Amino acid sequence: MTDYEVYGGDQSPTPRYGGPGEGPWRVVIEYANGGQAKPPTVVKVGRSVFVERAEAWQAARKAAFEFKPPDPWSPSGREVFQDGPDGFLVVIQGASTKQFHMTVRLVQPIDRP
Repeated sequence: MTDYEVYGGDQSPTPRYGGPGEGPWRVVIEYANGGQAKPPTVVKVGRSVFVERAEAWQAARKAAFEFKPPDPWSPSGREVFQDGPDGFLVVIQGASTKQFHMTVRLVQPIDRP
């Protein structure tokens, strides 16, 4: 049970351009900020804009394997999981037994209703 309302709308957000598979697409990376730094979570929206979803997906996949967040300082391993059609969950093993994670997703800007 949750204390949050669940949105039950019938309509999907309308993309700014084209149909559901057409752009613009951007890649977003979300990760925990280093140590006690504020804000605790960082969201980086990529500067590149992709018209084709497949091209954006390839860029997101590449970022899931190559982006280096500030923690862990000395990574010893990385596992990448596809998390739905538009995202990846990345688990990074630190030098000790600590694990860190980040998400990499495709996003598409929408217009205000």
